[in-house]
Formats: sequence, C-alpha cells, structure tokens
Amino acid sequence: MSAVLAAYLALFVVLLLFGMPVAWSMATATVGYIAFSGQWSLLPILPEKLFQGMDVFILVAIPMFLLAGEIFNQGGIAQRLIDLSDKLVGWLTGGLGQVAIAASIFFAGITGVALGEIAALGRIFIPAMTKAGYPAPLAAAIVASASIIGPTIPPSLPIIVYGSVTNVSIGGMFAAAVVPGVLLGLMQMALVWFIARRHGIKPEPADRSLPAIGRASSRAALAVGMPVIILGSILGGLMTPTEAAGMSAAYALIVGLVVYRSLKLAQLPEILRGSVAFSGQLIIIVACGAAFGWVMGFENVTGRLATEVASWNLGPTGTMLLANVLLLILGMFIDPSASIILFAPILAPAAAAVGIDPLHFGVVVILNLNIGLLTPPLGVSLFAVERIAGCGLTPVIRAVLPFIAVNIVALTLVSAVPWLSLALPRLAGF
Repeated sequence: MSAVLAAYLALFVVLLLFGMPVAWSMATATVGYIAFSGQWSLLPILPEKLFQGMDVFILVAIPMFLLAGEIFNQGGIAQRLIDLSDKLVGWLTGGLGQVAIAASIFFAGITGVALGEIAALGRIFIPAMTKAGYPAPLAAAIVASASIIGPTIPPSLPIIVYGSVTNVSIGGMFAAAVVPGVLLGLMQMALVWFIARRHGIKPEPADRSLPAIGRASSRAALAVGMPVIILGSILGGLMTPTEAAGMSAAYALIVGLVVYRSLKLAQLPEILRGSVAFSGQLIIIVACGAAFGWVMGFENVTGRLATEVASWNLGPTGTMLLANVLLLILGMFIDPSASIILFAPILAPAAAAVGIDPLHFGVVVILNLNIGLLTPPLGVSLFAVERIAGCGLTPVIRAVLPFIAVNIVALTLVSAVPWLSLALPRLAGF
C-alpha cells in the first residue's frame, strides 16, 4: 500500500470516528488524497465524478420505490396486510409475533427499507404484542428482526445500490433474493414459536376459517399484487427495474386514491417530502462513493485485492467465509448502503476471481449488511423499535441476540447452498 493511499484511508477513518457523515467523509478524504498526492489537476475533475456517480439511470428507481412504499404506508394499506397475515398464521404458537413477521414478508414487497417497515408495522405490533403477554423488549426485538426482511426481498433499495456500483443485473439480484428473504422470515417464525412456547403465549382468538381467509385475501389482493407485478414484469422482460419502479408508484397512487380511497390528496405533499429527503440522502452517498471509487481505481485497489485473495488459495468456501466475517463486522459500524458503495466494488471482483457466482455473492452481501441493522453500536433498527417500546436499549439488545443468531444461521445456509439464491434467476434466464 502506498503512503498516499494509507494517508487517504486514515483520513477517511478519522473523519468517521469524529462523527462526520459517511458521504462527507468520503468527499473530504478524496480532496485530501488530491492534496497528499500533489495532483492538483485532479481537483476540477472531482465535481464531474460526483455528478457521474449520480447520473445513473437505474438510480431513478430509488425515489420511485420509496414513493410507492410511502404511499402504501400512509394510505393505511398495512392494516389489510396485517389482517391477511393474521388469518394465515395467527393460529400458530406465538400468535401476534408470527403475524408481525408474516406481515413484514408481505410488506417487504412494497417498501424495501427496514425503517419503513418499522414505521408501518412497529406502532401497531409492539403495543399489541405487549398487551398479549409479550415482554416489551421481546416485542421490540421481533419487529426489529422482521424489519431486515424488507431490504432483502425485492424491491430492495440496497440491491439497487449494489447493482449500480457492481454492474450486476438488478433483475437477476431481485430474483436471487426472493428465496433467501422468505427463508429468513420462516426461520424467524420458528424462533418466535420456540420463545412463545417457553413463555406460554397463546394465539389471539379470531375467526380464521376459510371464508375469513378469503375475505382477507380479497381486501389485500391489490396490495399483495404489487410486488408480484413488479417482479413478474422484470423477470418477464416487460420492464426494466427503473420502469417497474415508476409503475409501482403510479399503481400505489391509483390503489390508495381511487380503489381503496384510504389516501387523501392532502397527505401527498408530506409523502413526497419524505420520499425526496430520504432519496436525496442516499443519492449523495452514491455520488461521494463514486469519488471514493475513483481514488480506488487510481490506486488499483480492486485489482490488487483480487490478486491477493487469489494468492491465498482460499477457494470459494474460504473466500465466502472471509467475506462474511468482514461484512458482519462492517455492518456493526457502517450503514448498509454506504458499506455497499465502499466495499462491494472491491469484494465482488475478488469473489468472482475464485469462481463465486456474482448473483449469489450479491445476495450474501445484502443479507450480511442487513443483519448489521440489528447489531450495536450502529443498529438503527434497534434504536427505532426502542423509541416505540420505551423499554430501554439494553433489554432490547439482549432480546434481539437469539434473532441475530438465527439470521446468521440463515446467512450461513444461503452462503453454503448457492441453489437457494440461483434457482429462481436461472429459471428466469439470468
């Protein structure tokens, strides 16, 4: 490693440790690199690189998917999905805990953001589970763990970011993430069954007959249909992911305003404001990440790392294990989108060099970093659910540890069995 590169990375880490947002840390460190290297002629090129990082057609999908999720969230669509989930799995041991995870699986096909799921479902399920006999920290832990299903099952914003920085097919990634995302949910449900049985938590009484299931399915059909339409149109070659994102926003608007009439025109300014603000934050990170990648290219970090990993003769299994450990550690300290922008362009070529399928590796990266949403000290999902539960962060952390363990088991299965990620993309022709 050159002295200039070492100084550049050290400056970046120091800025992060002092609390500077990751986007501005990358941009400032890039200016520092130009100063350290003395190549001042590069300084006028930096704004161009920032713009090129944002000027990517696929990134238009981010605000569109966010808008669709926010419309469904604010339009009260979540309650229809909750009712359907209750009819389908509410009879299981654990009752509301099972329903919370099932609803997250359904809602994952709409929002694609962990905090969006917590905002839509947490305020409903955490008080309800507490009332049904769940300790408040456990109720918060269930919702926090279920929230990472959202950014795994498509449409997933981390997948869009990953595809944009690694040039991996986003349609293929969407298809590859479906089975691992559902597996994640099923394993969480199994853990809830075990915990609820130990605590003696019984299902809530309700009408779960076939006619009741039919009525709930009818009421939620249009909401459930949105992810099916999105994924089907992409896998069928009818739309690009960006076009499907625009269609999903229009679909959500029509369903909320015209069909269900649960959305009011007066709500739209706030919905648009929230979607634009979140999108802007993410796009700024992408732009500054492009500048970071520009410096990495100057120093040929990707090529060096790929060559170095290949020289270790770890093979696919050893390389996947090394990547898993590294990403789980990174997820504890850095936001998933920032981690993807920083490290995916470096790790993906190294994985490909030892024969790991790019779609398989991409899903493993996404799962890893989503688990980071549950691990302190970053653990943004933990902070979000604790604010709702009001039970203190330490009890929530203790309660979420078994869920972290189960999620890591699911990650291990997905890492060790490529078929789980690759069966659906291969059927779709990716």
